[in-house]
Amino acid sequence: MKRILIAGNGKSGSWKIRGEQLGAAIGATIEPHARPTKRFDLGVIVKRLETPTVNAMRAQRIPIVWDIVDAWPQPHGNTWDRGACMDWLRGQIKSLKPHALVAATCAMANDITDAGFKGPVLALPHHARPGQPINPIRRAVATVGYEGGVQYLGKWHHILEAECKARGWRFVTNPAALADLDIVIAMREAQGYAARMWKSNVKLANAQCTGTPFVGCRESGYLETDATAAAEWADTKGELRGSFDRLDALSIRRDVSAELQAARITIEAVAARYREWLESL
Repeated sequence: MKRILIAGNGKSGSWKIRGEQLGAAIGATIEPHARPTKRFDLGVIVKRLETPTVNAMRAQRIPIVWDIVDAWPQPHGNTWDRGACMDWLRGQIKSLKPHALVAATCAMANDITDAGFKGPVLALPHHARPGQPINPIRRAVATVGYEGGVQYLGKWHHILEAECKARGWRFVTNPAALADLDIVIAMREAQGYAARMWKSNVKLANAQCTGTPFVGCRESGYLETDATAAAEWADTKGELRGSFDRLDALSIRRDVSAELQAARITIEAVAARYREWLESL
């Protein structure tokens, strides 16, 4: 069984998911800002490429696996077109010279190959946050909400507040629990290539795990993991209204909740796939 070190900056949400939670599930040594002084079979770097960590892994001759997640510069990188995204990706690969790469979406995995990387690539979706309560699906919609950095909502923040107010609903951000919401939103104003094609599925994964009706923009991470076609899609104000109209019905929300839960992505399933792949390297 390979000895695996997982390193990262120890701050981001993706570190919590791919570093701490997933690392523990595969039995790895987890060390933010790692400076290894002994040999591991593999060193996984989650998201940010800290030079001292990279140098220490190279000094110990530890093959590096880079789990890219959303490492591109943000927020300004969220406006890049595909050409700019691919230039950034090629530059990072050339500098790091990784043994293998982990992508957050299948679209990102394909782009890694298109960028000329010849090593192993794994498209690994995000798992849901463990320990979340199941949504009870209340009789009437009262609360719509969004989890994440509010700044990424952009124009959608005002639109969502206005649409909810017109229906007598309340729009909230970062609720205590997803199950407190009747509908969860996963929308962002950013229309750049990375934001649409490389962002993870984590918001949908949490909706699936809790059975919370979901409305999101058509991003690859969500489209690739909507296994039961239970998600609602809205890239325009008109589509948002249509989604709200459908989800206003209790019977629809109950059906959607069951379908979402049937497609949930557990940490156990992701960890098993990840560990098997890492052992094959």
